[in-house]
Amino acid sequence: MDWSVAASIATVIAGMAVVVTARIYYHQLTAMTKARELESLLVIMRYADDIRLRRARYFMLEHGASLVESFAKPFSWPTRNELDAAVRKLSANEVSIHDIDLSLNAINNICFLVRSGYAPSSAIDGFLQNTIRHAWRAFEGYVRHRRTRDDIPEPSRYAEHLEWVMTNKMGSSTGAPTAAAQSVKHDAG
Repeated sequence: MDWSVAASIATVIAGMAVVVTARIYYHQLTAMTKARELESLLVIMRYADDIRLRRARYFMLEHGASLVESFAKPFSWPTRNELDAAVRKLSANEVSIHDIDLSLNAINNICFLVRSGYAPSSAIDGFLQNTIRHAWRAFEGYVRHRRTRDDIPEPSRYAEHLEWVMTNKMGSSTGAPTAAAQSVKHDAG
């Protein structure tokens, strides 16, 4: 047998092995991506179904307008305590400002997963579209209030992923704040 023929056969076999290996790797990568997306969707569903977080979201939808004056004040710990007292009074002690923060953080985490590509955008389009839209409408004044913090070294980026999803995925312009958010911006200077 001629060595050049043997070398050619070995090259063809090696090439076929590379193609088979690449195909196997591609399928494994696709399966891992699907598994990651599924895990992200399960996390999102746990956030969305948590009764404590849902109660805080519903509270903000129902009572957010009555807290506008508190949102208009720049962030401070005494203001936060006043806001907590108002929330507790309106909810008959069922919801606290901490619950509202947890709910908003959960929604922001979901938006982070989508923004970073760890969860598919279809998670929002499929079953969270109204939740995200209503949450932004309800929480925007509070978000802008929290961003007035001056006791931290850098400007607050509180709920930035939620705002990014609203602007870039939901086709909503958050550049025109609601009346509550506008008063926060105005009063904060």
